[in-house]
Amino acid sequence: MSNVVVIYNQRRATIKTTSSKSLSEIRTEACNKFGISTPSDFILKRSGTKLDLSLPVRLTGLSPGAKLDLVQTASTSAAISVVLRTVDPVEQLSDSFPPTTSIWGILRSFEQDARNAGRSNVNITERCAPSPGAGSGRLLYQMPAVRVANRELSKFDELRTTLQDLGCSGRELLVLRFLPTEIPYEDALMEISEFPTETTVETGSSTPPSEPQKVAEKPSGVEMVVSEPSQPPEVEESTQPANEATVSKPVERASETPKPPASEEPALPVKPKVAVYQPSSSATPAAAAFDVPDSAFDIGIAELKKIKESYHIAAQPERLLSDKEIAEKEVAYRQEMEKINVLRIKVRFPDGYTSQQELDGKCTARDLYIQIRSTLRHPNEPFILMIPPRDVIKDDARRLTIDLRLRSGASLHLAWSKEASEKAKNEPALKEELVKASKELPKPTPPSDADYTDTDKDDHKGKGKRKDDSGSSKGARGDIEKKLKSLLRLGKK
Repeated sequence: MSNVVVIYNQRRATIKTTSSKSLSEIRTEACNKFGISTPSDFILKRSGTKLDLSLPVRLTGLSPGAKLDLVQTASTSAAISVVLRTVDPVEQLSDSFPPTTSIWGILRSFEQDARNAGRSNVNITERCAPSPGAGSGRLLYQMPAVRVANRELSKFDELRTTLQDLGCSGRELLVLRFLPTEIPYEDALMEISEFPTETTVETGSSTPPSEPQKVAEKPSGVEMVVSEPSQPPEVEESTQPANEATVSKPVERASETPKPPASEEPALPVKPKVAVYQPSSSATPAAAAFDVPDSAFDIGIAELKKIKESYHIAAQPERLLSDKEIAEKEVAYRQEMEKINVLRIKVRFPDGYTSQQELDGKCTARDLYIQIRSTLRHPNEPFILMIPPRDVIKDDARRLTIDLRLRSGASLHLAWSKEASEKAKNEPALKEELVKASKELPKPTPPSDADYTDTDKDDHKGKGKRKDDSGSSKGARGDIEKKLKSLLRLGKK
């Protein structure tokens, strides 16, 4: 335990500190001792140098008994760049907010912006989970815990602290995680509804005042989940009017602009095409049933040249890409992925059946889970999707093409979770009507002999010519050597 001395108008106040105590807390305590009601209007200086109020004492280099000046500063409205990073799933959002914005208002703003962008599944401030103990049917509130300025805010009163009170400036990182609580979900919603509307309006410098009201209305969020796949991307920007307007506007736009193909893309997620194939009746893979001649494994001159060329290219030094080139490459990749309209993914089930799902190119992992769940005999049983051999695809809002980098023809495996019932594990995974409509896998056509010999005909011809030439030359050289040896009497003892 140590202390620092804060000086204001030739008055002194001794503040007790710890290594983890932040300078913003020291400023608040000093203002209380001096009778100042607005600590956010003051800063701390040491020898004329402004101190970062978000730092704890151990990182400031202050010695015990250090003297700090409490200086009033002009109110500034410079925006603070805030980066919100979530732990599970790992995502990162960024935006700018005024210093008077509370942490709770920032969370609500990010939540509303994500919903306006079409990601209606984002839920930060109204999460709940079933009770793990007795009375498991009761929902308990999950509190958002934000770590900012070397502090963790995990209570409603703490989350209403503003950036200015925390001493934040310039650019700040907020790390978000969720903590289980014993607060009933309905009580938490009642307490949230009593929050002053200023906390949501403060973050809405770039959003109209009517948007925060939509955040509190749960029925509108549910409607967005249902109507999201059927709306084209260009209509998602017009989700602010009432429900009647959102239903009528897509019809008008579709009739006015029938030329772009984007108006036909959203129909894919509504009625996706599903093809089901039966498991193979043979224990031997179809590819292993073909008789491949030994000549197919011979390497010709053309193949050797290609291998040598690949070695030569791999041995050449390459410089690392610059940040600009990496960014340009990423932009080009995203533009290429945006052109994908249809994505065909194969899913292999535990009982050997295989289904081919035809989805929209802009679908997310959650859309894939919803589509596969609609084909299961027991849709309420938990399951996971894996990219062989063991990469698990989480049920989140990541894009299949951009984030997970899946392409048409990708093969996934479905596995039941440990919590799934034995009935679901033992019975067929797919619905009865899909099993009846299933068909056999198309058998691959065996390769012909021409597939192995045509490519190497020229090489074999070249080899024959070279052998003939080399044989004749070797014979001529042998005759000359014999004559020379006989004349010089070489090779005799």
